[in-house]
Amino acid sequence: MTRAFRFAGTERSPCIEPMTAPFHAISSVLLCGGASQRMGSDKALLRLEGEALLDRGIAVLASLAGEVLIAPGSRSRYGDRGLPEALDSEPGQGPAAGILAGLAAATEERVLFVAVDLPHLKDCPLRELVQLAVDQDADIALLDDGRERPPLVLCVHRRVRAAFERDYAAGARRIIDLTRGKTIVRLKVDPAMAANWNRPEDLDSGVALRDAAPQGERT
Repeated sequence: MTRAFRFAGTERSPCIEPMTAPFHAISSVLLCGGASQRMGSDKALLRLEGEALLDRGIAVLASLAGEVLIAPGSRSRYGDRGLPEALDSEPGQGPAAGILAGLAAATEERVLFVAVDLPHLKDCPLRELVQLAVDQDADIALLDDGRERPPLVLCVHRRVRAAFERDYAAGARRIIDLTRGKTIVRLKVDPAMAANWNRPEDLDSGVALRDAAPQGERT
């Protein structure tokens, strides 16, 4: 099933106002263990409007979920944020390792995973994505922006954890391989909303690059 997230002109469609409490019992994981090789500096610490992408992502997830975790790769980083970390079991295995770590560490039955390098992604489509997953009792709900490689945003039911682990052990590292054979629903969104920052030329004007924390293992 695919549902469209509707827009009015260039603005987001009407959506319930940001809430101060979670609207579903879900866990959330901010995936921020990438090596940032193409960017040349830690993407999680890039700033937009004076705020690090790491902190922007944490704030968005905190508005949706009662539990927010950070997946920083195979070694601890960003400990000063005071959030629990879900560490990869081995380095250099891509976002699949972060998803497995998040599923193992999360306490709620559904887990929302969001990559840290999506500066314009707001709570509204994420809320609708989770609602779609719940309404359809789907194993996985994905954002679909029409690109060949969609944004790294997915809501996963923990009942597929064992299947994910089996596929990972068999060599699956791409998200498309992990999700194959599962019940999937998709939420269509505007590509501009899901645009990610991979290279310096992707940055909005006025964004300051910040070389700070050591880089991680994932791209």
